[in-house]
Amino acid sequence: MPARLPQPTHDGRAPRYQQLTSMLSREIRDGRYAVGTLLPAEPQLCERFGVSRHTVREAVRQLCDMGLVSRHQGIGTVIRARESTRQYSASLSSLGDLMAYAKDTQLKLIGSRKVVADAALAAQLRCKEGEAWIEWDTCRFARDTNEPIVHMRIFVRPECEGMRAELERGETWVFGLIEKYGGERILEAQQVVGAIAVPAASARLLGVKPRSPGLLVRRFYLGRNGRLLSVSINVHPPGRVEFTTRWHLEGGDR
Repeated sequence: MPARLPQPTHDGRAPRYQQLTSMLSREIRDGRYAVGTLLPAEPQLCERFGVSRHTVREAVRQLCDMGLVSRHQGIGTVIRARESTRQYSASLSSLGDLMAYAKDTQLKLIGSRKVVADAALAAQLRCKEGEAWIEWDTCRFARDTNEPIVHMRIFVRPECEGMRAELERGETWVFGLIEKYGGERILEAQQVVGAIAVPAASARLLGVKPRSPGLLVRRFYLGRNGRLLSVSINVHPPGRVEFTTRWHLEGGDR
């Protein structure tokens, strides 16, 4: 039976060419198409997934950008690797770097909700039980490949509710919006990094299998007197992002 892709909607689902890219890259990674063999021809992919030639061509272009396939006139599209050779890389040596690292990405708002922190959420956010928050559910894509690099849940104070319109327009500098609508500068950021089995909801957005190994990054953004302004909970799939941090010895020779 053809593996038809869902029709486009306004509920935050990725465009069809991105859905097709994710599905094909997952099948390549899982070994359905072996390295050195040919990807099925354009008409076959159109028929199998119920999509247009334009959608297939855009998906194949993205697979090329990711280093998974290469196109050869008169031969077809050859599988070159099971894993993407492209990674989104960010050097984070200062708070300014952390704020700016999103400049080469695109942000898609998936949904939002108002929440009151119960014991479990309060532990995640390092806040008090009963505190009110707005949760923005988002996915960030690498601008050059349109590949999803992180499922990001952003928790902000209720006074930041007005930033929704700018998020819907694709504004990527989220923490500039937090300062704008919250009326307070971010003076400090704390980052906690650990391993995670990618949850099912994140896996669907990132195009990986549920419980694949992933990277969990929690960031806490603080204002005056250590007031917690925002928390982001970030789930990264394997092999798509790397962060570089530098330290040096104070007073040492450089």
